[in-house]
Amino acid sequence: MKLLVIIILIISCFALPSVVLAIEGLPGSTWGDIYGEFPHPGDSNAILEGWVRQGVAWKRWNRGQASFLLDTYVTARYKWDSKGFEWNNYFGPGVGASIDMYLPDGPQISWGVEHIYQMNYRSASSTPYTALFMNWYHWWNIQKKKYPGSTWGDVRWEVPNSGDNNLILEGWIRQGIALKRWEKGSTTFVLNPFATIRYKMDDQHLDWNNYIGPGGGIAIDMESPKGPLVSWGVEYTWEKRLRSGSEDRHKVDVFMRWYAWWDLKKKY
Repeated sequence: MKLLVIIILIISCFALPSVVLAIEGLPGSTWGDIYGEFPHPGDSNAILEGWVRQGVAWKRWNRGQASFLLDTYVTARYKWDSKGFEWNNYFGPGVGASIDMYLPDGPQISWGVEHIYQMNYRSASSTPYTALFMNWYHWWNIQKKKYPGSTWGDVRWEVPNSGDNNLILEGWIRQGIALKRWEKGSTTFVLNPFATIRYKMDDQHLDWNNYIGPGGGIAIDMESPKGPLVSWGVEYTWEKRLRSGSEDRHKVDVFMRWYAWWDLKKKY
């Protein structure tokens, strides 16, 4: 048995460099959001959520200005809050595959399928599910970066191992004004007051999954060509519940959000 393990390790040492050279890349990324939520009516809440993803890029191709990437990956999705809501407290490792599209001036779009083993650590239960998804991110700068704006959205069809399917749409649109820009090395900082609209809808009519919320805020955005992208700020949102008919929620969020990316193949 020991000899077999040694032989496998020797073969792996010779085979791994060939595999690494054959693939297009080892792209990874992470997104996170930590914020204090102060609603009226209701109690304040601290929330942390995000995901980490590490992939293997098998093929790249171009069509016009767009570039496409076929990617398989492992991932971990997480969310935690200080009030202990069931839907806000989970950790979900998983695997997936996607086709990602990139354009020089946006948008970035991803189509894929993933399986998540979601563990709900407040109730000590698990809800594994498979999801088909499409998500997008687009940005713009009007009049030579005086008016930066962006939008993000995600459509997910979640099919759990047990229970009902759910189709979920969520996203936001943000339009700002660059009051001030300053640079430190290759990093740019922007003082950016903005107007925003946030929305979420699902076909199960869950109260916390069906709302639209116009609002406004101010942020300091940190931009760097190689990342990470970080935003610190405060935001006011008027959240209208679409299904329950309950009282509208007016809330203030103090937040920090980040996005980073890498390619481990560049280290070889």
